[in-house]
Amino acid sequence: MSLINTPFSLKLDTDLKFGFQIVQQELANSIKKAGKKKAFIITDKGLIDSGVVENVTSSLDEAGIDYAVFSDVLPNPPANSVMTGVESFKHEQADMIVALGGGSAMDYAKALAVAATHPGFVLSYSLGGKPIEDILPLLFAIPTTIGTGSEVTIASVITDTDAGRKLVLASPYLIPKSVFVDPSLTLGLPRQHVAATGSDAFVHAVESYVSLPANPFTDALALQAIRMIWDNLPQTYGHDGNLEARAQVHLASTFAGMSFSLGGLGLVHSLSHPMSARYNVPHGLANAILLPHIIEHNLSATPQRYADIARMLDPELHFESVNQAAKALIPLVQEFLQSIDIPDSFGYLDRGFSEEQIEQLAEDAMNDHGTVHNNPKKAVKEDIVKIYQKVLPAMKTAKVYN
Repeated sequence: MSLINTPFSLKLDTDLKFGFQIVQQELANSIKKAGKKKAFIITDKGLIDSGVVENVTSSLDEAGIDYAVFSDVLPNPPANSVMTGVESFKHEQADMIVALGGGSAMDYAKALAVAATHPGFVLSYSLGGKPIEDILPLLFAIPTTIGTGSEVTIASVITDTDAGRKLVLASPYLIPKSVFVDPSLTLGLPRQHVAATGSDAFVHAVESYVSLPANPFTDALALQAIRMIWDNLPQTYGHDGNLEARAQVHLASTFAGMSFSLGGLGLVHSLSHPMSARYNVPHGLANAILLPHIIEHNLSATPQRYADIARMLDPELHFESVNQAAKALIPLVQEFLQSIDIPDSFGYLDRGFSEEQIEQLAEDAMNDHGTVHNNPKKAVKEDIVKIYQKVLPAMKTAKVYN
């Protein structure tokens, strides 16, 4: 990347705290310093059942800080549920929000912050709609998975259940003001969630490195995140007690989130969002299944960038040409994902997809604002249909593009 022809600007306005037990040590004090009267903790029922929420709120109890816990967050949060949450937020008369959980809790909390302070329906403020103003309640974030990165991003992804698609709210005002990255909160995370969320972070880093808005700052974050996840995710997946590996992946997820928040995402997310919105596929899993196929699609447009990644992962590829090194990334990624038991297609859904369903998914992907236009290689609808046909078990009547 030529620095002479690559101007960029950055604004980083997040107080990031990292460390084991950092939530117990710092959360209550940070709320007191902010001068807030009542925190609205947004989470899900699984984290209540696992004891994570109690682990976090115990420090608030000791400090005499008032709070309310809202645990009705669903995977791939529906827009209508956000409006329901606004009623609870106002009823509790809270003056700040603490997002506690994975990507769904983060997305929900950001969207609620918008809906609680802006008139009308929350999706009116998605990309292309009304602007989000700097009037949001104070927002803190505590990630409990190792993949979303949403704790440091400008985006909130919400499902429009009526249309069967995901929409993105995006604004610098959505970036949480304080973030507590505490690896101890990921202990006990089911292995399949470790695989899905960890590979999600890997996808974030790879996509942001090759995206059109990438810059030297996002490059540094993305490459470091890729290296940390590559070296540590299989250990995190295979060994619950490897705390160092878990800490490495958890921090790498935040690095990847910062990278894509500033540098953008691409076609992997364009195609994964419809799979989550229409068929409830976990976001990280959809991303991981699609990644090798998007790399293959993009290779001709940005071989040097993919070669950079491949050579970092396998130094022997420095002896190969740029194109050969770039191509070698695909089997490297496939082997990596296989090591954490990520399936190579959506065949596990145990259903077939008709021509019309694949066409609809492709249409949704083409309309995924905020991702498709950042991809290094332009894709038309027929390209996207071809990619879907590689990973979706099609019905016998499905049309195949030549």
